[in-house]
Amino acid sequence: MKNMTLALGIIWMFTVGAYAQKATKYTIKSGHIEYKLTGNTTGTKSVWFDDYGDKSFVRTKAKSVTKMFGVTNESTENNIVIMNGSIVYNIDMATLSGTKMENDFYGLSEALVSKMSDAERKQFGKDLLNNMGGEIVGTEKILGKTCEVVKLMNIKVWIYEGVTLKSEGKIMGIEANETAVKFEENIQIPAVKFEPPKEVIIEDVTQMTNDLMSGDYDENGEYIGQTIPSGNEEESDITPVNYPFEEFKKVVLGFNPEGYTRGMILNQEGQHFALYMKSMGEMVTVLATASENIESQESEFVGFEEFTHHGRTMRYGILEEDGKASDALLIKYNNHDMYIILMSLPAIDKNTLLSWSDNLEF
Repeated sequence: MKNMTLALGIIWMFTVGAYAQKATKYTIKSGHIEYKLTGNTTGTKSVWFDDYGDKSFVRTKAKSVTKMFGVTNESTENNIVIMNGSIVYNIDMATLSGTKMENDFYGLSEALVSKMSDAERKQFGKDLLNNMGGEIVGTEKILGKTCEVVKLMNIKVWIYEGVTLKSEGKIMGIEANETAVKFEENIQIPAVKFEPPKEVIIEDVTQMTNDLMSGDYDENGEYIGQTIPSGNEEESDITPVNYPFEEFKKVVLGFNPEGYTRGMILNQEGQHFALYMKSMGEMVTVLATASENIESQESEFVGFEEFTHHGRTMRYGILEEDGKASDALLIKYNNHDMYIILMSLPAIDKNTLLSWSDNLEF
């Protein structure tokens, strides 16, 4: 089960990251900040945001000089990053080219954070900081605004209502500082600000990015699907499921456990996943895996109760990992040579999983 749930852990990591980003956005509706950059990188950064950070425009014009092992490297950047809801644009103004990508986790994080009060969002931010080993070391005014001063490792950040007005850091001899020299809050910003400049050629890389989570590309950039590592790399022992991914998607799109919000649906490591979340610590997963994967890991399911429900062979039991208990219902589909695994974290109960399984027909 450890190898089978590795991909699930990756999905969980990205989901938490998206959730954390959404939960710690600004408490100011809109704003404009001009920064001066000093240290190894010198230049300017301009930021506009609206809808409490749901839309943002960041323009950086800078020169970086680093020296490592006696070698000096210089680079320049003239970039724009635009976030408009679920859409992210990365633009190189030097070449007037850029990419567009849709964040598939946006809807999930939006739905989850909408259930949180302002106090809960602030507490979440503090808990996240504590978990990373950071601390609030005091307050200080920047441009007349009282900021919380946060320290994490060798980095200090001055934050006002979620907005960073100053940061200082030095890691491995590389110094990076940003200081706000102008700050306007709750201003009117035209919607066109959060769209790419008309002269820029944009390539949509959403599908390529999604494919990268479940496969590989050749040297020409052509998608070639999954490959098995060789040499000294650890080889995957997961047999890919034969059930079509598009058919899996159709089924799980019709599955809506009460109180949960559907997130990512994807193929990873030859298995199909659908993730549903109620909160940071509550999630349900539907996983389709080849029967061989279950049969080769029978020791993981010792003690599971085996029974028949609506003519299908099923097994139910508790899984323990890293001190957390989840429960799982394994449903055998002989006609597709696969198992559907319905998992809940934290553990819920057998009857609930059975009732949910009645709504899944593969």
